[in-house]
Amino acid sequence: MQQPDLFNPLAYESISASISDALMRSENVPLAELESFDGPGVYVLFYEGDFQPYRLLGDQNRRKAGSWPIYIGKAAPSTRKGKDIAPDDFSGKELYTRLKDHCKSIRQATNLDIADFSVKMLILSYIWVPMAETAMITMYQPLWNTLIDGFGNHDPGSGRANGRRSRWDTLHPGRPWASKYPAREEKPELVVQEAVQHLKMSIGGGIGYVVL
Repeated sequence: MQQPDLFNPLAYESISASISDALMRSENVPLAELESFDGPGVYVLFYEGDFQPYRLLGDQNRRKAGSWPIYIGKAAPSTRKGKDIAPDDFSGKELYTRLKDHCKSIRQATNLDIADFSVKMLILSYIWVPMAETAMITMYQPLWNTLIDGFGNHDPGSGRANGRRSRWDTLHPGRPWASKYPAREEKPELVVQEAVQHLKMSIGGGIGYVVL
């Protein structure tokens, strides 16, 4: 007989696994049908469409809805002004507002359809939100969190754009404010090739447990 495993339910790994499991078991809601709700928390976006570079992802989520994320994010109350926020205060609209921003970005993209997206959400005390997001991103390595960055960006305002246009806006043109940024030197075709390879590695068995 081997020494039994040591389990600490309060360890970072245990708490992260518990939150991640609860999030992935939550209701999968069509993003276009999102209704107002309260509270901060974490969320997972899923893609089920037929945009060719995301074919493997779309196939996976059509076969088993809400099984492989394209993006994972969080929303928590702002503490920048020193506002005292109670851990059990769920009265704000942080998570709902964040998701409505994402809806706007997807609708503005010329080659995406809001009907192809769904979301799972979990309301959490803001003290657990960063841990949950980090754990989920580490587990799934979602395409829009890793390789194709920029989906969660906001309008920088007049005269405040720095750097280059994001990979997300390069591959999914349409957000009016993204034109404030200079175009990237790399071609969209290169982004597409890397996206396809990333999905082959992640969904195809290189990361996680789903095998096509």
